[in-house]
Amino acid sequence: MKKIVFLILCMTMISAVTFADNEKGKQGSGDRMAKMQRNLGLSDGQVAEIRRIRDSGGSKEEIMAVLTEEQLASMKEHRAEIKDKGRKRKRKAPDTDVQNQEATHLD
Repeated sequence: MKKIVFLILCMTMISAVTFADNEKGKQGSGDRMAKMQRNLGLSDGQVAEIRRIRDSGGSKEEIMAVLTEEQLASMKEHRAEIKDKGRKRKRKAPDTDVQNQEATHLD
């Protein structure tokens, strides 16, 4: 009897965690769409079309086909900036580790 109760409790906890992850994913994609709309200046029609494409499992190419030339250029520029920031962080990371090691040796 204890094993059955324990099993039911475990399954309930797993279900709760899975449900929470699914809700978080849905919320994050809405935030992402709002950010994309704001940064690229998407119209309401474009947002509706992109949502339809995403919901039907469409490709990135289909989504990009909805954007104007100016929006595509802006998106590529933004992606390049993000990539550049990532490269700068990678370069700075070893310096931080060296400083932490030096501080540890001094203590």
